[in-house]
Amino acid sequence: MTAEVVVARQPIIDLAGDVVGFELLYRPIRSDSPAVSGEQMTAQVVLGALTIGVDQLVGDKAMFCNAERGVLTGETPVTLPPARTVIEILETVDIDDGAVAGCRDLVARGFRLALDDFVWAAGVERLLEIASIVKIDLQATPRDEVRELIARCREYDVRLLAEKVETDEDVAWARAQGFELFQGYAIERPVVVRGSTIAPSAVTHVQLALTLLTEEMDFDDLEDILRREPGLVVQVLQMASAGADRGLRRPIRTVREALVLLGTTRIRQWVALTLLSGHAGGSLDGLATALVRARMCELLAADRALAAPEIAFTAGLLSSLDLLLGLPLEHLGETLDLDEELKATAFRREKPLGRLIDEVIVYQAEVAADPAGLARATELDEAAGQAFAWAMPYVNALDPAG
Repeated sequence: MTAEVVVARQPIIDLAGDVVGFELLYRPIRSDSPAVSGEQMTAQVVLGALTIGVDQLVGDKAMFCNAERGVLTGETPVTLPPARTVIEILETVDIDDGAVAGCRDLVARGFRLALDDFVWAAGVERLLEIASIVKIDLQATPRDEVRELIARCREYDVRLLAEKVETDEDVAWARAQGFELFQGYAIERPVVVRGSTIAPSAVTHVQLALTLLTEEMDFDDLEDILRREPGLVVQVLQMASAGADRGLRRPIRTVREALVLLGTTRIRQWVALTLLSGHAGGSLDGLATALVRARMCELLAADRALAAPEIAFTAGLLSSLDLLLGLPLEHLGETLDLDEELKATAFRREKPLGRLIDEVIVYQAEVAADPAGLARATELDEAAGQAFAWAMPYVNALDPAG
């Protein structure tokens, strides 16, 4: 059920020595992890950033993300906030009409472009006209060629970034040549950031794939799929709250609200990304507890008119993340990029809805300790029965033993 998430980050600084962004780098979870394609690397880096949380990973700085051709053609979506993301076009991408059109589309959507490991090639002028940053590898490029590239780039409105500066002498030489940005071991080595997520099941991957095949995406069907997948709920909430327009954060408290704000295009991109990353599920006990709790909170909040049922469901689901991830709720409250009021309710049990969640948690603990002793036909028992009937067909469908 629980899967580890790994993303490496390396800072990029300006002439004043201030960090302006971080390049996000793929790192395998284990040394024996199977090899993955460039598209899968991008998918895992982006989903890792969404799972760990953009603010937790890079603060308020920009994110630099490598892009194979699939990113330009839309086959590998980048669902990070455009205003905070720099797409690094790899030097291996063929410069043709399709690539240029894809680059223009990314810029139109608010992304900035960087040309990574830059070398002069036929047609590269077409990319220089729309790029913002040119990255030149000082270890792979002779100094004379670096000077020639700098001279040719001066005709375009781009900032020069010296990458793989490994010594103080490299940095000093790059500054003297007119570079404005710097990245490499002389600044800081990549730092690995680890997190945990609840891996979606194979069944969910099939269901999500079907949503991509429908001409008009049904948000009701999609919401129903996501309500049973806590890990994906966290990703959607964080993706929506990060903001698509100029990086502004927005308060998001329900799955439906997140879907509406993201819109059909970004949802399709995110679904494609989850399929490309290809996680698989595991233990089901924590998932059953989480789903029953969330559904009980939804039903009881409606009966007692405490809060909107959909908010109660989301809060109840989030309150179970400690069971699913094995991490204290205090830590999750500090690290997840979620609405503050939602975190206060789900993690700190504040306000009437928070007290309702506490009541459900105590009830679940009592039932677990003495299942036969609680057949009292109370309000909680009735809600638990309905919640169990709703959750268990899905949980049982994931269990090979039935």
